[in-house]
Amino acid sequence: MQKHKRFFPLYFAIIFTTLTVSDRLAAEATLGHFPLCEASAALLVTCPSGKGECLLVGDNEQKKKLYLFPVKDQKLDFDKQSAFNLHLQDDEEISDIEALASVSDDVILAFASHSRNTSCEGKKDRRQFGKVTLSKSETAVVDTLRTKKVTCKHLFDNSVLDAPMKATCQAIDAADEKAAQIDEAVQANKLTKDAAKADCNAVNAYNAEGAVAIHTPKGTDVWIGLRAPLLPTHPSQPEKKNLAILLHMKDITDYTFDRVAFVDLGGRGVRDLSSDATSIWVIAGPPEDRKEPEKFELRRFPKSALDKTEVINSEFIQPLPSSSEGLAISQKTAYVVIDGEMGKDGVCKKSAGYEIVSLP
Repeated sequence: MQKHKRFFPLYFAIIFTTLTVSDRLAAEATLGHFPLCEASAALLVTCPSGKGECLLVGDNEQKKKLYLFPVKDQKLDFDKQSAFNLHLQDDEEISDIEALASVSDDVILAFASHSRNTSCEGKKDRRQFGKVTLSKSETAVVDTLRTKKVTCKHLFDNSVLDAPMKATCQAIDAADEKAAQIDEAVQANKLTKDAAKADCNAVNAYNAEGAVAIHTPKGTDVWIGLRAPLLPTHPSQPEKKNLAILLHMKDITDYTFDRVAFVDLGGRGVRDLSSDATSIWVIAGPPEDRKEPEKFELRRFPKSALDKTEVINSEFIQPLPSSSEGLAISQKTAYVVIDGEMGKDGVCKKSAGYEIVSLP
């Protein structure tokens, strides 16, 4: 009997691996086809026919439409891709859509990232969101920031700031100021756009990639999750560092906020948010783009934690594929969509992907 003990760790490793694999109801696979290449957001909705459930997917390169995929028995019909037209005017577009939230059965919000481009230039079409009314087949575009800089003055609308809001402002303003200096150097021909990319990537300026609508008896709360910047140090819990920032919207008619929350994601930012009856679910990923394999994770924390002032501790659930960008939760199932790369001539350079995960 003694000689077999050395095999016990291997035995349990095999059992653990089997369980881990079984948690993935569908392993990473190709999602849809061109022009959907860069899947960036996900939301479960009632299909336009009124029958069944569909996964609504955003693509950060597509400025006037989203995409639908039927869902049945926890399975995604990844071949039956259909366009979801945002019905924008000819001169309207929403660039870099990175987050979707359902505020009612009839209204969806589609958020641009509000980020700068790779050379740190601020773009107007990234600084807006769409209020999509399904019954009217129309989208009202809300311009949010009309300057090149993302500042506290815009985000908090001159509200009286408490300590957490002040700390958030300092992080956002400091990162955006560094980004603005890079942009100014490019505009003055002191720095090429290619040379600016590494510097811009490193400053981690404002980039909002997650959104979730929480329905309560008092109304609907919408929270925006930031990929960047992270909060360097919590104002009253200095041992807590590099925290993800969540911003609470005042209402759904403007991009202004009235309180904040901080989540410990292990030094990661928010790539997307979703929710179920009791929890907020998070795709946590690096705040910057990295060439080496990126550590993306699925995490969660209780909804009730958003009502408290201390740092929220998140629970690690499992690793996710690199470039996981969209998340939708339905009971014990998570639908994760994975970014690809835009191509041309009707072909993606790298196809979008998806994975379906069974939740604990």
